[in-house]
Amino acid sequence: MGKKITDMNLQEKLQELKKIVSIMQKDAEGHGYNYVTEESILLAINNKMIELGLRLIPRFVPNTLNAEPINYQNAKGQSKTDILVTSEMEFIWEDIASNEKEYIPWILVGQQADGSQAFGSGLTYSNRYFLLKYFNIATSNDDPDKIRSEIEAEEERKKISAVQTKITKLFEKAVQKFQTKADLYSALGTTREEFLKAFNSKDKQDTLLEQLELILKEDKNNA
Repeated sequence: MGKKITDMNLQEKLQELKKIVSIMQKDAEGHGYNYVTEESILLAINNKMIELGLRLIPRFVPNTLNAEPINYQNAKGQSKTDILVTSEMEFIWEDIASNEKEYIPWILVGQQADGSQAFGSGLTYSNRYFLLKYFNIATSNDDPDKIRSEIEAEEERKKISAVQTKITKLFEKAVQKFQTKADLYSALGTTREEFLKAFNSKDKQDTLLEQLELILKEDKNNA
């Protein structure tokens, strides 16, 4: 059973928040590539943030906001002027109950024909990428639930393989004690076929491992 929210510190709450956004599906397209929108991330985390008593505060570092014109030629050779807006930032995670805070330095960069649009797009872009990078969110064109299932299946396969490795090592030691595999199967009260079935069964592996450990332990106790 996990900790109660009231017993968690800020880092533990942020770890709980990370669990619900470990993988997200790319849901928008622009400039020739797919990406996860800021709205999708915020919809995923907002309710959990409220539950955990967290808030995220974007803050501009004083005297670092800058706006300047950028002259360039577009793909058609036309002269264009955009406004480049930059500023140093901080994102501040705050635990409302304890007032515990974490400060993360960041930056805003936005470029549009209109200064206010450059500022707005830069803030949206910065916020989206902060959340993506802070939580190390994996993005995919595939359904996140499908990916999670595949990851869980692979983790389960690794667990099964780890138990099988232990069984194999103990089996080899037990064969040395009983001289033949047939005698070992008899001592375990099983047959070769039943042993192999248990070896490959997630539900029976632990019991088989315990039986081998018990046989070897009895051998040591009798020595």
